[in-house]
Amino acid sequence: MKKLILLLVALTFIALPLSAFAKAPVKVASKGFTEQIILGKIMVNLLKDRGIPVEDRTSLGGTNVNREALEQGQIDVYMEYTGTAWLSFFKKKEVVRDAGKLYAKVKAEDEKIGLIWLAPAKFNNTYAIIMKASTADQLGITTLSQWAAWTKNNPGKMSVSTNAEFYSRVDGFKGMMKYYGLEFGKDIPDAKVMKMETPLAKKTVRDGQAMCGMAFATDGEIKDYNLTVLDDDKSYFPIYNPAPVIRAEVLKAYPEIKFILSEIGSSLDTATMTRLNYRVNVNGEKPEAVAKSWLAGVGLIIKKSK
Repeated sequence: MKKLILLLVALTFIALPLSAFAKAPVKVASKGFTEQIILGKIMVNLLKDRGIPVEDRTSLGGTNVNREALEQGQIDVYMEYTGTAWLSFFKKKEVVRDAGKLYAKVKAEDEKIGLIWLAPAKFNNTYAIIMKASTADQLGITTLSQWAAWTKNNPGKMSVSTNAEFYSRVDGFKGMMKYYGLEFGKDIPDAKVMKMETPLAKKTVRDGQAMCGMAFATDGEIKDYNLTVLDDDKSYFPIYNPAPVIRAEVLKAYPEIKFILSEIGSSLDTATMTRLNYRVNVNGEKPEAVAKSWLAGVGLIIKKSK
């Protein structure tokens, strides 16, 4: 009888398809805005191309939704920004202005709870001060130091468009002015500061209603509106380099993922990410298509012949 049972068990295992023993798919997520969806689709398509089973959870929700889902094991990997982790998750007040040091710090913090930061991308989606390209060229302004010098020499003439958060937060507009040697209320009077939603801040600069304004460094509209991002030459703003953050148990099951996803960052600089955002936000292309074409263009995936 025992032999019969053992035989039946053996036959059952033989009859099961190989897929029954396959590893669980890797759940790849992203936040819900354009840049994050593109980054998520890049990871999805690259992993699929390398033979890793994937469950696409991109456009999952906001920062907190993705972070909680990752911590609870509901998703396996998504791209997070170093500055967001440092300031929002870990509640650190120190502004670390060295990209490598900040990455090392957030990586060390998350390793304590089994979350692994893989190689970061080159681009930095931080706050930016923008000017109309023609105005910046006319005034010879390419950096925030030059912007501050012009403002100091022309008190009360620099007008600014900003969202309410950037205007009020400690590491925002007023802190930037002080850091670059300007006095708020004197060099730039409060009456010269227009507060509005972020998209309108960019349009206000484009339309010449403000001489400068706030944006995010990789906004696709910057190119479309013919705006210039002033170089933060004294490194005032926090650094927001994105990197894949993955659960340690998933890396244990798929150790090759560490090397696959680490191939992404070296080709993603600020200019490149801005162009990808532009293709979606301005040209109306789908994030999936943009992700695939970028991967093919940099040689990370190769179209297979039939």
